[in-house]
Amino acid sequence: MLFDPRPKSSRKELFDREKQLEALDRSIGKPLILVLGIRRIGKSSLLLSFLENWKGVYIDLRGVRNTADLYRKISEGLTGSLAKLRDVIKGISGVKIAGVEVTLKWRGVDSISLPRLIEQLTKKQTVVFVLDEIQELRPPLSFELKNTIAYAYDNLPNCTFVLSGSQIGLLKDFVGVDNPESPLFGRYYTEVRVERFTKEQSREFLQRGFGELKQSVERSVIEKGVALFDGIPGWLVHYGMSYVERKNYDEILEIAINTARNELLKLNQREKQVAKAIANGAKSWSSVRKLIEEKSGEIIPKSTLTRTIKALEKLSIIQDYRFLDPVYQLAAKLL
Repeated sequence: MLFDPRPKSSRKELFDREKQLEALDRSIGKPLILVLGIRRIGKSSLLLSFLENWKGVYIDLRGVRNTADLYRKISEGLTGSLAKLRDVIKGISGVKIAGVEVTLKWRGVDSISLPRLIEQLTKKQTVVFVLDEIQELRPPLSFELKNTIAYAYDNLPNCTFVLSGSQIGLLKDFVGVDNPESPLFGRYYTEVRVERFTKEQSREFLQRGFGELKQSVERSVIEKGVALFDGIPGWLVHYGMSYVERKNYDEILEIAINTARNELLKLNQREKQVAKAIANGAKSWSSVRKLIEEKSGEIIPKSTLTRTIKALEKLSIIQDYRFLDPVYQLAAKLL
């Protein structure tokens, strides 16, 4: 169902991502793939649906703060792939299958390291490892994982890593192919970008979604969703399902804005000031500085402002003094 807010896991359920699926399928066997796209653009649905045709492990790295978190997430990923990988998993020391759940031991006797685990899983077959939101990892875990990927890149021909993240600049910083200090420095990678829908695709998405729910809506309802949410699938899903439940446009918009505002509240104070200035019409470095200084009554150092703007770009919130998500722009005005 198109308006199901949960990520899709089947290619039949996925809407209009054939080109991205083909690019991913063609890249199997290559050691490193980056899947890039802003929040709510549908990366998780794409990746889970992509794995339908391959033996692979999907690992969501959001919220990982320590080694236990990391191995728990890997265990969950292996559990989700148990149907396809049971025969190889059951023979690996340090990995246990308890019913329908896979657990890992990473310390002590009969433990297993990440490189060893990947080596065993790919010994006789190609396995795809999807690491979603990988840029959220911090040292030392990030360094450990990059070393593991580098080892697999150099030594394990049956291994393909797919790294994905909604903070595009931070994801590229994490990989560090241009950073001599990164274990992945100089490594070639394939890049797959997940773009927003066109206006026509957005109309078709909403029409088909309402049709699946046997809902007859006026064209104006479709056009409002297309105009407001600018081809971002996650927001279109929110709009479609919310309209079915509420049929109140203002309430739907308020919920979306509050959701985005809660995410923006995680920014530091200077980032909030810059985001609010751009949301209120500042379209250049100088106009951002002028607006903030007028509102705050303090002088902002040039280097601080430049650094803050770059930080918001790496977070994929703005680009060229414009919000990548129109809902975030509305939310930023409320900061």
